[in-house]
Amino acid sequence: METLLINVPEQKSSLVKQLLKELGVTIENKTKARQLAEEINKSVKSGPKPDLDEIVAEINTFRSGQ
Repeated sequence: METLLINVPEQKSSLVKQLLKELGVTIENKTKARQLAEEINKSVKSGPKPDLDEIVAEINTFRSGQ
């Protein structure tokens, strides 16, 4: 079976779903990728983000302490 992502205008959504179901298509509200992306986005803390130099400095500090 093939997985497709289809963008449908809101006003046509119910008609398209009905037609697809008649053809035997299984409809999922969220793809697994979209669900995973939403979970990751929820786990990201808001606020200032470190730049690359700060990240590298933190990694080097951590490694030198081992």
